[in-house]
Order: sequence, then C-alpha cells, then structure tokens
Amino acid sequence: MSVYAKESPIFLAQCLDSISAQTVKPDELIIVKDGPLTEELEAALRNCRFSGRVHTIALPENVTQGPARAEGLTTARHSWVAIMDSDDICRPDRFEKQLSMIEREPGLGLLGGQIAEFAGDRGDVVATRNVPAAHSEIIRFAKKRNPFNHMTVMLRRDLAIRAGNYRYFPWFEDYDLWTRMISKGAVCANHSDVLVDVRVGSGMYGRRHGASYIRSELRMQKQLKDLGFIGAPGFVRNTALRLPVRLLPEKAVAAVYGKIIRRK
Repeated sequence: MSVYAKESPIFLAQCLDSISAQTVKPDELIIVKDGPLTEELEAALRNCRFSGRVHTIALPENVTQGPARAEGLTTARHSWVAIMDSDDICRPDRFEKQLSMIEREPGLGLLGGQIAEFAGDRGDVVATRNVPAAHSEIIRFAKKRNPFNHMTVMLRRDLAIRAGNYRYFPWFEDYDLWTRMISKGAVCANHSDVLVDVRVGSGMYGRRHGASYIRSELRMQKQLKDLGFIGAPGFVRNTALRLPVRLLPEKAVAAVYGKIIRRK
C-alpha cells in the first residue's frame, strides 16, 4: 500500500483497521510513503493496530503510484502479495476467501474480486463494479477494459517481477501490469464476492479526461495491440469509443462512469 501527503488520515486509519481485523491476517504489511507525509498521516501509521511485521519504505519525493508500488513489491518477502488502496476498506474475510481460492487453484498467478463503491457513509453503496471470474472471460474482457479491481488483487510476486513490475503509467499502472503478466502466462481469476468497499468522491471519475489522460489511454491501447490482445481493428474500435469521452467536461465524464459503466 502506498500513501502520499494529500490523503485523509481518517480514511487511512479505517483502511488499516480493516486489515488488522481480517479473519486471516497477513504475515507482513508494507507501507510505501510516497514522499513526505503530514504529521496526521504519520500519526495514523504509528497508531496502526496490525500485530504482524510492518515494513515502511520512505521515498524522499512523490513518485506516483506505479513506481511507489514497485518499491513495495520488490521489498515483499512472500510469494503472494495483496494490493490495497489507503482510503478503501477490506471486507473482514477478504484474505480468507482469496487464500482458500488459491489453495483450490494453485496454478493461479493473479486473483481479484468484486467491489462495492460508497460515498460518505460505508453503507451508502452507490454502485458496484463486477468483473469476470474465469480466466478465459478475463482475457476477453481485458481487450476492452481493465479486468481487475486493483484494490482487490492478490498476485504472485515472482510473476509480477518477471513481467517487469509496476512502472510509471499514470491512471493505468495496474492494467499495464496485468496485461504484461497475462502475456507471460499468468493464470487469472476473480472471486465472485465483494472483497473491498471502495470510497468514491465527486471528482474520482471526472478527473479521467483531458490531454494527459488521453495520452495514457492511447499508450495503453497501443500496449494491448503490441501484446496481441487486440489487432488493428480493435485498436480503432477502442480508441473511437473511449477517446471522445475524455474530451467531455468533467461532470459529463463522471456521468458516463456513474450511469453507464458502473452498475447501480
């Protein structure tokens, strides 16, 4: 999990509590400080009730999520690593359910799950994002959209490192890694249950527009083509469908995600 200065210490504390309260607890918790943090965030980290090993990596400056997560994954000591966002909340049995599935399917390399998105109060679910469960369905889905909910993912560290680890790829650092892992032979699945409650703000989807986002979107579509997920027709189709949305005003982009892409 990476943390940076503009995050909420209250949300971070709730996130850490949800990890500490797991029915099956992690062996270690890796926190990457993505640049200097506020005293309030530092206090939230100091007050973390996690009883296992806590390893903190302090980066001298903000490097963004891709490089920050790469540092954490490189440092991890175990074969399976769970990803978490610092403002979301794990369901109490998240890791229990995922580890049970890994035991049943030892060939897996990537395992995610479903999310419920909430605004304000955790019980105020505004949408869900359901992703396909089976490997073949995930591959088909990946040709058009990200087939995993990032904050639910558990991955095999060796496969992720072999595929090149996380890297700088604004807004797409997770989708980027999944496609590279899949192209190297990683077997995928998604648990059918909601594993994480995800906090959404009014600007979360609206920020997904503008020139910088379009550049990353084009880079991601080119990668899908280069890795063989899509051909030239797929590249044209995807860019024709996706790029016009990025030219809409912020509120219109948020509406597209809220009304069309997410399920109420």
